[in-house]
Amino acid sequence: MTDELHIEEQVPAGARRGTIVAVPGLAESAGTLRKTAQHWAERGFRVLSVDPRGHGLSPRWTPELLRNHPGDTIVDDLIRALTPRLEGDSLILFGHSAGGSAAAAVAATLPSGLVGVLLEDPFWRLPITSHQDRKVAMGAAATLEHQQAITDSERRAEITARFPRWPMDELAEWSLAKQRMDVSLVRNGDVIPTRAWTTLLTDLARASVPVHIVTGTIAIGITPNHRAIARSLGADITVVDGATHFIRRDSRDDFHRIADTFLESVVPTV
Repeated sequence: MTDELHIEEQVPAGARRGTIVAVPGLAESAGTLRKTAQHWAERGFRVLSVDPRGHGLSPRWTPELLRNHPGDTIVDDLIRALTPRLEGDSLILFGHSAGGSAAAAVAATLPSGLVGVLLEDPFWRLPITSHQDRKVAMGAAATLEHQQAITDSERRAEITARFPRWPMDELAEWSLAKQRMDVSLVRNGDVIPTRAWTTLLTDLARASVPVHIVTGTIAIGITPNHRAIARSLGADITVVDGATHFIRRDSRDDFHRIADTFLESVVPTV
């Protein structure tokens, strides 16, 4: 395996409106974004879905790399991998959960051609910190180790029982992503970049880059307190009633409608 991140590309239907860089959440993968990436490609966007280090088919973490702050390494990896592939057209950054925190940091670093940032319940902590609670990290690692010890069908059955609204056509890639995930990163837990999310939103607002956050109402990361702060810093927020942290799966049609409206506002159809 090389040290290059795995990137899955969806080719746009018809004339290209722009490029969407999509970053999955922790222990997910480019494959878990495929249905939404295909939806956006059908609407004229080239979509580059990335496996961050330790995810999917990308390189693993070494003990040396984990001694530094993994969240910052993830951002550096993404910038290094994506820069040669961004061709000067309209650029949108999308990310879910921990991928949302990384996407926002990448967006604040790559302003050239950037026209918008779309975040699905990004993983931003309050009080603001770039460090994960150790008990949370160890619990997440134990859950992942359990998922990797059981079969694919058992993983699917467990997650379906927990999230009955998830589309069946996403379960195979979700299960494969769990099997491929590097447990050492989950156990470390520090996947949020050290640059405070409030600073990132401030920088994006100063650059006149629209930021739209989509969140839910059940077991979500973007709480009412997060929302108040984010709105005060210029972000727009849509709350999908009844959706969990996984809005894109709980309410796929609603999420696509919200995302399409945002994309049309930043890259109008010609």
